[in-house]
Amino acid sequence: MKVRIFLKSYLQLIFQDFWYLTMLFAIIVFGLTADHLLGIDSIKKYSLLLIGSFFLSLFATMNLYHNDSRQNKYLKQKVASYWADTLSQFLVALIVNIFSGSLIFIFSLILNRNILLDTVGILTLIAVGFLGSSIATLFKTQWGRHSSLGQVGVLVFVYLALSGSVISLLDYVEWLLPPLSKIIVTLQSKPFIPQLLPITGQTFLYGLVLFIISSLIYRPKKMH
Repeated sequence: MKVRIFLKSYLQLIFQDFWYLTMLFAIIVFGLTADHLLGIDSIKKYSLLLIGSFFLSLFATMNLYHNDSRQNKYLKQKVASYWADTLSQFLVALIVNIFSGSLIFIFSLILNRNILLDTVGILTLIAVGFLGSSIATLFKTQWGRHSSLGQVGVLVFVYLALSGSVISLLDYVEWLLPPLSKIIVTLQSKPFIPQLLPITGQTFLYGLVLFIISSLIYRPKKMH
């Protein structure tokens, strides 16, 4: 019951100012028109859609926590369940990214009769979106007492996500870095979407670990 209350509130916050829907629509339009306007192939377009999905979820989740910090103080005092709140944040990230990842891929004109390609294509978009949401969740403190720390943390993680597999100095710690760049580099070296399945699983796992870490970091010292 408490989870449902928080989940409903978060979904309303996601859609209330049309920011998320506007960005999603812009990415869908890009997917529909990129072939003709930019003259790029499907793999390059898909790579750009992956990056777009990552930033869409990152900014949408940051906007969610910004609105949450302003509008949900009374609700959280009334319901007073940290773990229900945390689970709701995880579920809304999952729901929103499944929604956006599926729509982006379907309208990207990459969809075909290859079930494996379509499935992995959608799952990878969902995974990178989930990664963006998890980073925003880990550093949601930017809307609290430690705003500078949260902002710097987001910037650092975004930089590592985009450059982890590109900068040779980071090769030794690549397994610790957000795997977005690994997906892009792998796709460019061998343009075959189904090969991304193992990295997609790694990306989901990475995002899940960030959610777990954030739930422990922000847990109140005195649980009611």
